[in-house]
Amino acid sequence: MLDEKNIKVASWIVARLQGEIRPEEEKALEDWIAESGAHREFYERMVDREYVVKRLDEYKNYSLDTIRERMLPSIRREGKRMRVIRWSRRIAAILILPLVIGSVLLLREQSGVEFKNPTTADILPGQECAILEMADGRRVDLSSARGIESLQIEGIMLKNDSNVLSYEGVQGAISDSLKFNTIIIPRGGEYRLTLADGTQVWLNSQTRLRYPITFSGDKREVYLEGEAYFEVTRTGKMFEVHCKGMDVQVLGTSFNIMAYRDEPAIQTTLVNGRVQVNSERETGGSIVMEPGYQVQLDTLTGKMEMYEVNVANFVGWKEKLFVFDDENMETMMRKLARWYDVDIVIESPKLRKSVFYGVIRKYENISKILDMLKKTQNIDYVIENKRIVIKEAR
Repeated sequence: MLDEKNIKVASWIVARLQGEIRPEEEKALEDWIAESGAHREFYERMVDREYVVKRLDEYKNYSLDTIRERMLPSIRREGKRMRVIRWSRRIAAILILPLVIGSVLLLREQSGVEFKNPTTADILPGQECAILEMADGRRVDLSSARGIESLQIEGIMLKNDSNVLSYEGVQGAISDSLKFNTIIIPRGGEYRLTLADGTQVWLNSQTRLRYPITFSGDKREVYLEGEAYFEVTRTGKMFEVHCKGMDVQVLGTSFNIMAYRDEPAIQTTLVNGRVQVNSERETGGSIVMEPGYQVQLDTLTGKMEMYEVNVANFVGWKEKLFVFDDENMETMMRKLARWYDVDIVIESPKLRKSVFYGVIRKYENISKILDMLKKTQNIDYVIENKRIVIKEAR
């Protein structure tokens, strides 16, 4: 998708600005710049601080209606069959890069000095870590097994390379009796998993996924609590994700599910393919989704509704980014609390509902994010060990 590609390009530029770009990212960025003169010109604008800050100021003044009015002539030229999803993605393409680069530039003085709060401590970002719970209850800390390319578990050899636990190739290697493993991602962690059928799973902080070592029967079933992004291998057998209150059925597709206990809704966001979402309550019913849409299930009422969304906002975490687009402070702080493994208290009810726009690399210390909020919102903060208090600035 266009907006997902933009986020990747922007993350490479951010990494270069911070001097943290990896060799493969450097090459990908250089290849992208070399593709056309327009790309090179665009890159030069994106590293021009004055240009980016100006665009950020413009963005603050735009309502969705204003943007729609500016784009209406081109939308009309493309004919009546043009769907809303196309112009909404175009809006994202126009705005996302200045937002990302601006998020970094706002944290840097032209001298290169970063904004710090000298009166507070700091909290490091999360890391790639996980615990594997076997069928007999034994546990293996996959973090301590880092550097060990294979593990013998349940009588079979698994790969644990580059922070990816892989069961691929296990199918048929053991008896057909269904044995389940559970991978547990603690607060402040993330990990990747390859299931026996080749399905790829990205697991976010504070997440549990229960799954069979091998799949048997006429469908593939896994059980999720937390957040995960799935790229399901097409085998002809139904793939089903069970969450509390919701089931998601697919054959082969890419989608994200967020099903945390402390969130008011369970969200399924479809990137490509087709899925059917079923509510466990009789009043909830079923919804068949198309790419670019999200189904939300209210955990209190059981009601399900479908919305068109900018998919990149909901899958950026697997690209090691926080993407906040009109996100209220309360929701934003729940995400930060899970990743940084902290407790966050927002003192003011008014602040809880204030909204924020920005794209930030997940592997920054939390002070960088909070300092950005200080510059764009009327807030102050105090860090006390693993507790952060957010309050209105005086």
